[in-house]
Amino acid sequence: MTPKFTDLPRPLLVGSLRHRTTARTIADIKACQEDGARAFILHIQRLDDECRKAAELSKIFAATRHPVMAINYRVPDGPSDEDRLTKLLEAARAGAACIDLPGDIFDADSRGSLKNCPLPFGAANPEEISMRPKCIEKQKLAIEQAHALGAQVLMSTHCLGAALDCSQAVALAIEIESRGADIVKIVTACPSVDHALEMLRTMVELKRTLRVPFVYICTGPHGQLIRPLAPLLGSMLVFGHHEYDENSNMAKPLLSDLREFYRIMQWRVDDHIG
Repeated sequence: MTPKFTDLPRPLLVGSLRHRTTARTIADIKACQEDGARAFILHIQRLDDECRKAAELSKIFAATRHPVMAINYRVPDGPSDEDRLTKLLEAARAGAACIDLPGDIFDADSRGSLKNCPLPFGAANPEEISMRPKCIEKQKLAIEQAHALGAQVLMSTHCLGAALDCSQAVALAIEIESRGADIVKIVTACPSVDHALEMLRTMVELKRTLRVPFVYICTGPHGQLIRPLAPLLGSMLVFGHHEYDENSNMAKPLLSDLREFYRIMQWRVDDHIG
């Protein structure tokens, strides 16, 4: 039986699969496993149309005994939010252990929903979080549908235009958690070293506050600092690649480097953060 994401030992190394074909994806799975990956994320929106079919997705999920999280982010001129969710649920039926549900799904103008939002993160006007009651109810229903299929749900918010302070990030995480997500993921801007230090402090607060695991990372040059350090301060996982090619997210470290880094550190977050 495939283990749940939330049951895996940490720090958890997660291979990022961003290829166009089934065969190339499976080959990358095998290589990432040799580098220490014990879970994967699959970007369905990057697969060729033929490889997005349920039978092809099943081949990918069956290629590893480790859990795979299905992602299906928005792309220009891409499918509707409803169709994206349908594909995610199809992936869950095909064997995905978890799906990534964006916090703004079903809302084409989520920032507009933050007008007069009384919660601390409202003032930062982050992307990818809807506060419209109807959208929230549809998101909760989607989470229930995924759970009924045996899949966990990570709810993600990519706040690439907002640098959240500690109180804002914690409030946003609590809001995401309240919708029934099994894992909270927030990606934020980080414009300075001072803010990178604020992010590290925020991770400690998230670890102390949330009832569910979380992922808290940033984009840009400071991400090179934050990504490997995050699991040492409570973030549940780190994304990485076996090697870099034209499909890679260059902000993600190499899995082989991460494995060596954690071998050297020998530092367990639960021993230090209560």
